[in-house]
Amino acid sequence: MDGKNLIKGWPILLVLHYANKIPLHIKMQKLLFLIFSEAKIKIPYNFTKHEHGPYDPEIKIDFISLDNEGYIKAMCVNKSEKTYWIFSITEKGEEYVNKTLFKVIQERDLKRIQTLVLKYNRMEWKNLVSMVYEKYNAGRPDLDRRKEGIRSEFLRIRPLWEVNYQKNKCEHIFTSLAMIDYAIIMLNKKRFDSLDITQYNVLVNFLGDCIIYLKRETAAFSPCPENAECQKLPEIGELFQFIQYLGEKFRILPSTFSDDVYLEDFELEGEQQGDELRATVKTT
Repeated sequence: MDGKNLIKGWPILLVLHYANKIPLHIKMQKLLFLIFSEAKIKIPYNFTKHEHGPYDPEIKIDFISLDNEGYIKAMCVNKSEKTYWIFSITEKGEEYVNKTLFKVIQERDLKRIQTLVLKYNRMEWKNLVSMVYEKYNAGRPDLDRRKEGIRSEFLRIRPLWEVNYQKNKCEHIFTSLAMIDYAIIMLNKKRFDSLDITQYNVLVNFLGDCIIYLKRETAAFSPCPENAECQKLPEIGELFQFIQYLGEKFRILPSTFSDDVYLEDFELEGEQQGDELRATVKTT
């Protein structure tokens, strides 16, 4: 995405558009870093190591500029003898987002930014700072051990999901199995191990998040009734879509169900179920 003709603080406006309001500069710092590192969106910031994790002083400068120009507003809050700022987007800022950013930024990039902001903005700022610091200051040996643990978890969980798929025929299960198989193939690729430390970190930790989701679902299977609209499909679909995106972005696998992936691996029971899985994958 070419951001040369955009105002420099455009990522801040997008975050505030999706989040409504953000308390403290430091939370915005971490959200923008995650947009760069996890969603792989090119933004006009260069993050360096800091005592509280990745940091770019230009973000604070852009806050001041956007406030002075009327794109955002800052409200000072005094609470428990402490003073902090809450930032929100103005009508002028919303107009710029709707008339400019939504037209020049690709829809899939906007979706990734929205998904990431909604996911992490729920966290208290201290928890978010701690999470980012712990995930992105790990060394390669720690990540290697984590990767091997994640691979083992995927291999252990897969048979459980396969059994439940055979029994319940839920599209949620179809897509979960596709994601599990795709992740296992990614983890086994030599290309995975040859990534630079930042890319390797992003992939290992995102796959770890996927495992957390799958383990939670495995502990209490409650698939949707057959032929009913699956309420869980959007969530697992988002995970699958992003895992597919990262696989392509880092050139580990060219696309979902490439020559290395076969639908027959799911042991589908008849052509109808196979067609349903293909349709599900195409829409996620």
